Amino acid sequence: MSRTPVLPTLPERYPSGKAGVKGDIGNTGRSRPRPGDDQPHVGKYRLIKTIGKGNFAKVKLAKHIPTSKEVAIKIIDKQVLNQSSLAKVYREVRIMKSLDHPNI
Repeated sequence: MSRTPVLPTLPERYPSGKAGVKGDIGNTGRSRPRPGDDQPHVGKYRLIKTIGKGNFAKVKLAKHIPTSKEVAIKIIDKQVLNQSSLAKVYREVRIMKSLDHPNI
């Protein structure tokens, strides 16, 4: 069974071009930007849009660049995690690991 890799947090980019957290998106896993390619990336995934928000995470629609397959990526803002939130994240990871479904 294939698992989606754990991905680093990524600040939200606003239409004004300012990052939602200190700093800018910067190097997010690709070796060099493509001309005219201004959408943020995480590894081999191009982030398209936010499809869900929670207390400490956002879920983004993304496209796997090599296969063009659409996926959902949860991006956790580690700056807002307290002990209780961190315990919830670990519980969610533990539950997700126990699931066996082709769409997970």
